[in-house]
Amino acid sequence: MSSKPVALTIAGSDSGGGAGIQADLKAMEA
Repeated sequence: MSSKPVALTIAGSDSGGGAGIQADLKAMEA
């Protein structure tokens, strides 16, 4: 039985997509 990896991020939102939650999600997808 395999479990999914768990990641925790504490970040704000940046509408430019260069920082914050959007950048964290892109890094986690890699």
